[in-house]
Amino acid sequence: MNNTLHQYRNAHLWMIIPWIIIIIAFTPQYFMTWSTEPWPYHLHALSAMAWFALLLIQPYLATHGKLRQHRVWGMIGLFLAGAVVFSALSIVPTNVFIGAVDGGQPFFPPSFFYGLVFTETIQVLGFGLAVIMAVINSKKPDEHAIWMLSTLFFGFMPAWARFVMFPLLFLDEQRQWMDAQTCLNIGIPLFILVVVFIGYRLKKLKHPAIVLSILFVFIMLFTMPIGELEWYQKLITRIMKPAIPWNL
Repeated sequence: MNNTLHQYRNAHLWMIIPWIIIIIAFTPQYFMTWSTEPWPYHLHALSAMAWFALLLIQPYLATHGKLRQHRVWGMIGLFLAGAVVFSALSIVPTNVFIGAVDGGQPFFPPSFFYGLVFTETIQVLGFGLAVIMAVINSKKPDEHAIWMLSTLFFGFMPAWARFVMFPLLFLDEQRQWMDAQTCLNIGIPLFILVVVFIGYRLKKLKHPAIVLSILFVFIMLFTMPIGELEWYQKLITRIMKPAIPWNL
């Protein structure tokens, strides 16, 4: 095994944890409503899950002497990464529609969905940047590995946000001891701590992949304040309107 990859030898086992969170987070809002979800949602969900499966398989191949298979799946991964990015961007305008029809009251106000247009787009762009940097550094195993790992941090927020907001599904209007912003205030710092811990363990706390991951995730804290800006709501509605089939 390449000494630079030794620290990633158990990465495939740790990748099981994100899969558990994904299954829990998307069960009520996707898996249980699968038959009624529109095709763009399926395209994004399937491509994203395929990418996370790749993140589970690739570390194992690379650290167990199966470099040829690793490279083959890496080429397939380029196709999957493009599908993840463009399918994610295609469903971003849906948040404008949900915000315009009064959001998901009582726990998810319109500002939450308007804000997601900005913060989720930032996450998608971060994911795309990480993939590009991983490709550029494909002949530098350590650099390639850390950039690939960071795609998890950028691409995992939709699942993590739903996971930390899971308790809201069991609260009625009379028990509003927790709201969307409170969930973000708890969940985002926890996620940042995980990124910091991983960066520390890998001795890459100051690496651009880790720093950008922390920065882009931190921006998620301001999803609702951004979404409350009236000028911003009007701007993104005007920009996104051609991509929305409904009349706003």
